[in-house]
Amino acid sequence: MMDSLANKSVLVTGACGFMGSHLVEKLLQEGASVFALDRPEAFQDKHITSPQYFPLALDITRPLTAAPDTRFDVVYHLAAIAAPLVCEQEPDKAFLTNVLGTYNVLRFALKGDAKKVIFLSSAHVYGISPKYMPTGEVHPLALLDNYTTTKVLGERLCRLFYDNHHLPYLIFRLFNSYGPGQPPGYFIPDMIVKAKSGHITLKGREVTKDFIYIDDVVDALLRGAVSDYVGELNIGSGEQTELGYVAKYIADKMGAKIDFDDSKVAGPTKMQADNTRAKKILGWAPRITLEQGLDHTIPSRSI
Repeated sequence: MMDSLANKSVLVTGACGFMGSHLVEKLLQEGASVFALDRPEAFQDKHITSPQYFPLALDITRPLTAAPDTRFDVVYHLAAIAAPLVCEQEPDKAFLTNVLGTYNVLRFALKGDAKKVIFLSSAHVYGISPKYMPTGEVHPLALLDNYTTTKVLGERLCRLFYDNHHLPYLIFRLFNSYGPGQPPGYFIPDMIVKAKSGHITLKGREVTKDFIYIDDVVDALLRGAVSDYVGELNIGSGEQTELGYVAKYIADKMGAKIDFDDSKVAGPTKMQADNTRAKKILGWAPRITLEQGLDHTIPSRSI
């Protein structure tokens, strides 16, 4: 594989989303030529003037095309319906985007002579309550809901393209990422929205998640592109944090009141990544503490 992404051609799907935006910015800083693929409407608020930035307003649920001489050194496939609730409410859309879309991206990568595909999966593939923690990559996979099923199928497609077409891949099973620009619908931005109103009510304060700051995620993504490793890697902090701690931290920083509802909750109760493999293979380790990450994420005027 390449030693650096400088002067390399990189395709990023979902380039205008939370994670895609952070990744694109870093890739441009690294000197890569970035082909940013997203739905046409997603580019309306994007004003990137770099001569190494090439927007591709395309829909991954349809066959993808580009200029005949377009080539990619690396393809980052981030585009997905990532909210489990939306996947349950709109299963056709979820499977169309997350499964057919992944198939179309892999075919596009082949046409572009890509040297590697990096697919963003999820720790949800281990189920809503993993059998053991910290949870490693050999943990059995689960098909408990539409979101999880589409991610498992996306992983399988990567493996099939490797076995049948010799297209190297790396799958990142991401735990709970967060950071500036993350939209509502995820725990930390939802707590910030509630804190802005002056009051947080939280149910399930003893539930734990493994929170990983966006800069640490992007660092892993970049390291993955220059690695020869083929397979799956967990990306998480390796630590459990109770939701009650995070909500109280946000409330205290923003001067909001917080109340806890201790009635029983459904869903995942404990999450913790075993990130040993990523550390060993990529030389990667989380650098941003939860408190540092929250301070970067909470609106500065409220701190």
